[in-house]
Amino acid sequence: RSRRQQVPGGRGGMAMLSLKISVPDNKVIKTIQFEPSTLVYDACRIIRDKVPDSALGDAKEYGLFLTDDDPKKSGCWLENGKALGYYLLKSGDTLEYRKKLRPLRVRMLDGSVKTVLVDDSQPIANLMVVICTKIGITNHDEFSLVRDLPDENKEPNTGTLTLRREKKDKDRDQKMEQLKKKLKTDDDLNWVDHSKTLRELGVDEDEMLTLRRKYFFSDSNVDSRDPVQLNLLYVQARDAILNTTHPVTLEEACKFAGLQCQIQFGDHNETKHKPGFLDLKEFLPKDYAKIKGIEKKIFAEHRKHIGTSELDAKVKYVALARSLKTYGVTFFLVKEKMKGKNKLVPRLLGVTKDSVMRLDERTKEIMKVWPLTTVRRWAASPNSFTLDFGDYSESYYSVQTTEGEQISQLIAGYIDIILKKKKAKDHLGIDGDEGSTMVEDSVSPAKATILQHTPAAKPSQPAVGSVALPAVVRPGAQGAQVGVKGHMPAPQQQMETGQAISAHTATTPAQQPYVRALSSEPQRALLGSLGAGRDAVQASLRELELPQARPLLGSDP
Repeated sequence: RSRRQQVPGGRGGMAMLSLKISVPDNKVIKTIQFEPSTLVYDACRIIRDKVPDSALGDAKEYGLFLTDDDPKKSGCWLENGKALGYYLLKSGDTLEYRKKLRPLRVRMLDGSVKTVLVDDSQPIANLMVVICTKIGITNHDEFSLVRDLPDENKEPNTGTLTLRREKKDKDRDQKMEQLKKKLKTDDDLNWVDHSKTLRELGVDEDEMLTLRRKYFFSDSNVDSRDPVQLNLLYVQARDAILNTTHPVTLEEACKFAGLQCQIQFGDHNETKHKPGFLDLKEFLPKDYAKIKGIEKKIFAEHRKHIGTSELDAKVKYVALARSLKTYGVTFFLVKEKMKGKNKLVPRLLGVTKDSVMRLDERTKEIMKVWPLTTVRRWAASPNSFTLDFGDYSESYYSVQTTEGEQISQLIAGYIDIILKKKKAKDHLGIDGDEGSTMVEDSVSPAKATILQHTPAAKPSQPAVGSVALPAVVRPGAQGAQVGVKGHMPAPQQQMETGQAISAHTATTPAQQPYVRALSSEPQRALLGSLGAGRDAVQASLRELELPQARPLLGSDP
């Protein structure tokens, strides 16, 4: 006899699963048997029925978590709609029946800490909506969370985290490491992977994550009407200027410091604000903090803003920061091949909301800019990153870097935001599309009139071919008809009769039309669109009535 092979997830004759169910809230471990086809949702219900002394909370707040034997991995949450057999469980495996809701401590850049109650089973992408809503941020897709991990504890890249280098410490390029620390590139930030949950990332309940803006897309719309985002934008711009991520001149540094004084101390006070009052390291980049007499220049700028409120001063600070060439640029230190030589040299690769650029690694001067619209595709590998510009460039641009996946994620993130914003734009309506027409269907007199807005026809290429084709006679809408030379049948008007709504309707007496002057611009625009559509239809009818001009084809034998 041939044995019937069992398919995972099947039903008939399948062995039962004996799983160890751990309930951390009650410190209980119990072995329960399940069918592999049992849904996770049903398994949770069975557990609640069989676990003794279940003084647990709401069942909706609990779920099953599969722990991993590998200590470097944290396991995963089981989805309610999937069967236990989907996760390839075997008898003896341990599942934790634990609460999904947990507090998450989020540190803001200004030092304040917010505690948010989040669903531990949801990926970070979904949690960002909850976190940003709690804080008061609307564009959650432009923000992300950063982990403060020591270098020895950095995890390998699983999306947006920094790739772990396989080389040993002695094989590392010491010059590149030193240059990277000096330039304050984005490699130092351990962005969390938005596709994973907190527990899958190994984020404990006592760990604190930092909220930062990752994508600078709609920040130009932030003003004093949105004080929460304005403060976040100000603090992030201030820190980037002080740590030389954004290079500034001495004059610009004094302007920024003067605005910072107005924000922190209010109006200038001659008796209080004297040289020696400021800790210059908190107001100037370190290279300018040692210059003699610099504090007087800062207070001179401070005096210019007397009477300016804190919010308005932050608006001015952020506006001045936006004028910097490096604002909104995410930097990556890479190596590119020197032209004409088989040698790799350091270079900065920058990514913004609308371009990819090459910059000088010392001065951050922009050397070349490629708009994102010219980037046809890109490829990331553990040790390189390549850009393909299609017809816009004769060759690829390839660099050596261990941050290829991080660069790829950043470019893809900007493109996703661009597509979301484009899709979410409000519909222009009838007045916004000059080429659109109106289609009117008269369903039934005095019953209903349905107006449907159809977009303008897309431009198309003309078809080229020979007119000397064999004749084909096809029956029309009313059967076969006799064709007469030089005559086209009259256009047919389709009419549908019947009730639009088959329900009891109140009888209304005959009504006289009421005509009034249309004075508003939308009404005039609507009439203009209707008139243009009517003229187009009449012009088409006139063209159809004209005799067809046929070229002389000669006399074929």
